[in-house]
Amino acid sequence: MKQVNSLVEIVEAVKEDSNDHKILLNQHETSRSAVTLGDEDTESGTRLHMKAVLDDSLYYSEVFTDDTLYEEANELIQELKSLAEVELVSEEEIDVLIEK
Repeated sequence: MKQVNSLVEIVEAVKEDSNDHKILLNQHETSRSAVTLGDEDTESGTRLHMKAVLDDSLYYSEVFTDDTLYEEANELIQELKSLAEVELVSEEEIDVLIEK
């Protein structure tokens, strides 16, 4: 399975081929830091994780610490939902696929 650097690459792959596509998607949040000290250099809040697999051929994974970039990725997910079948799955299901 080929890992891509951008969700845009998965969108382009779906648009290039008119066949039916299936995308497995996982999105979840984790805490950045258990301790928030109030220092501007200290990370706080959440990290947003996104993983996607297209037809067992392309794989994308990213951890977002910037909400704006995450929102942009979500807009691409909405576009994918209009172009292909998107199924929400667990992170473990995607990890099993990419380890093959």
